[in-house]
Amino acid sequence: MKLLAVALLIVAPRPALTVTYWPHGRGAPAIVWTLGCAPAAGTHPVRGRSCLALRANAIDLGPATKPCTILARVGAPEAQITGMWKGKRVDRSFRSGCPGWNDLHLVLTGS
Repeated sequence: MKLLAVALLIVAPRPALTVTYWPHGRGAPAIVWTLGCAPAAGTHPVRGRSCLALRANAIDLGPATKPCTILARVGAPEAQITGMWKGKRVDRSFRSGCPGWNDLHLVLTGS
């Protein structure tokens, strides 16, 4: 019985993404969560709904398709998602009002 428990622990899925959120800009402290999907796992406060948002807006995890025309403001929220999603490397930064922010708001801010 102990051997079975160890085997399950070894094959348990690890969260694949790291979400770093700066609610008051990059000059302030960050909140960092992990997030894995299928099944939902990690430290993100709304894992299940965040996984749904990622599935619906997976295009937003790739390189930005449009430049952000909004000037960066000191103290404005920012976020970054890094890791692996569906076998592809993710390293994307987001700013409030820029492409991808609204689609992934729940993932980026945890609320």
